[in-house]
Amino acid sequence: MKQVERDLLILLHEDRYSEQQIQYAVKQISDMLTMVETMEYLCNVMEVADCNKNRVTSKRSVLQRAFSRKEHKAFEFIVHKN
Repeated sequence: MKQVERDLLILLHEDRYSEQQIQYAVKQISDMLTMVETMEYLCNVMEVADCNKNRVTSKRSVLQRAFSRKEHKAFEFIVHKN
């Protein structure tokens, strides 16, 4: 997996944590975000509900099209399965 450069804002008390503990926490958070930002993960946890076609699907191609549209279609919703 390639490293991703990102800005994270983490608020905590400096006197409670050492620099090593802070760096470890930041690495863990970055690793978690890298895992959940993949299309495979999104296909597992999200689905597209298209009220125009009376269809609910979690196919990768349909999700990619829904995410990449500049203007959203009317009555098409991206829904988290949770």
